[in-house]
Amino acid sequence: MKNTFLAATLALLPLMFACQPEIDVPGEQQPEVTAVQANAQSPEGARTQELTTTPFVTLEAVETARYEDTFYVHVETAYYVTFWADRARSIPVNLGSSIQLNYRSTFANYKYNTQMGSNLSTNLPAGGHSYYIGSGTYECDYDANGNIDHRCDETYLTLRTGVGYDGSW
Repeated sequence: MKNTFLAATLALLPLMFACQPEIDVPGEQQPEVTAVQANAQSPEGARTQELTTTPFVTLEAVETARYEDTFYVHVETAYYVTFWADRARSIPVNLGSSIQLNYRSTFANYKYNTQMGSNLSTNLPAGGHSYYIGSGTYECDYDANGNIDHRCDETYLTLRTGVGYDGSW
């Protein structure tokens, strides 16, 4: 289990840095900004855009840890939102101003077929195109016949509508 966790942590290390907002470097030439959009080059060389229009957003679940055996499964997930200039989600875009992102945290108990949710929000600063917003877990115990035993539940995040972004497809 320690080796699996270490491997997952090392595999996700580049993601932790990639999801941070871009920082202006003193003396670096800034992109020209127009009323509609400005093209920018990220430090990694990827083309991004900064728009003054409403960006499209996606929510991505990234598995960060997993443990499984015959009678037990435990999975941990990190959730990231990414902003895009187009509905097809093919052109990354940096936030031109800070926004309040609305999302929902849901706890689902699969053993008793119940759900309970909480509406949450977080303020995202301008400048980045991908942000970590929270985590979730899935945990389930099984008996010798493969049936749910003791507990089987999950906590996961979903996007809600809000001002300053478009989550529709």
